[in-house]
Amino acid sequence: MAAGQESWEFPRNPQTARSRRDREVPESFVTVTHPFHPLSGQQLRVLFERKTPDGLAVSCEGGPLGSVMMPLAWTDRAPAAASGPLTYEVLVDLAAVVAAVSTRHAG
Repeated sequence: MAAGQESWEFPRNPQTARSRRDREVPESFVTVTHPFHPLSGQQLRVLFERKTPDGLAVSCEGGPLGSVMMPLAWTDRAPAAASGPLTYEVLVDLAAVVAAVSTRHAG
């Protein structure tokens, strides 16, 4: 560096500096399961995952659409659906649990 020149480069702190590579998922794929998505039924390569206020989302290579970000719930990685139907008995049990929790926090 010549005399009189200042260096504006600062070393990156390894604790706070995160590269895009840190967020990348190893080579993986998802299948779009949302029935109204234009890529429904297609398998897409995952570029990275991201936490959003609504939960996890994945950025994928979307072919002619470019890269696409979609909620994980729209893919085959979505949590499994309930094992049984929502019945009157299930709702009564749920109401009892909510009442018990409300009573415990109110006291």
